[in-house]
Amino acid sequence: MRKNLYPGLLAELARHGETYEQLGKAIGISRYAVCCKMTGKTEWTIGEIEKICKHFDKDYYTLFK
Repeated sequence: MRKNLYPGLLAELARHGETYEQLGKAIGISRYAVCCKMTGKTEWTIGEIEKICKHFDKDYYTLFK
């Protein structure tokens, strides 16, 4: 099992009661793609990061650092 590299984003998902599938729909990617990005198998694009920050109304450092 891979480690989640984004505890801030994971915490925000939990606060909002959102799944990877719901986040993917919000930013235009699949649940599988979100899962791969959360575990570091693939990287987030700048556009995806911007959409996630806007979706949760949080800054980059809160969600990704």
